[in-house]
Amino acid sequence: MPTNHDLGGLMKFLRRDEWRECFEGVFNEHFGPVLEGEGDFEDLAEVLGDHWTNALWGCVFEDFLTQDFEGEPANIVDEYLKRRGWKESAQSRAYMAALRTSIMSLYEVSDVVPGASFMARDLVRGGEPIAVSEGSATKTLKQWDRLAARIVPVMGKNVMAGGVLPFT
Repeated sequence: MPTNHDLGGLMKFLRRDEWRECFEGVFNEHFGPVLEGEGDFEDLAEVLGDHWTNALWGCVFEDFLTQDFEGEPANIVDEYLKRRGWKESAQSRAYMAALRTSIMSLYEVSDVVPGASFMARDLVRGGEPIAVSEGSATKTLKQWDRLAARIVPVMGKNVMAGGVLPFT
């Protein structure tokens, strides 16, 4: 079954003045010390490459989605779903709502079924491994790999959010 985790509408909503300023604050919390006096975020692509620069931006964006800010509306996901959620598929709405309350953690990978799934054990919060439905990443994941990711429940399945960083 194809998954629909399209955040395009939410990213467009980010362009609104009130959210752009909030995002800049979160972005600066993550990258301010690195970029201070060294250039722009785009300059990181020259050092890290486009893939890793985009992955890091995705991690910051996902962190932003979990934040509550002063005033009303307090959270971009809540506001977007209230105003524009009707435009999204049920799966996209569920994915956005799950990201809203998500936590990035460090996972150990096991029982990889290429193109289908893997088991993930949370090395920070503990607990039993959980099954994660994942098509593309399972083609390269291997037993005992570790990754920083957000694993969220969406319509009865656990899925990995887009901001994933290998941990070696």
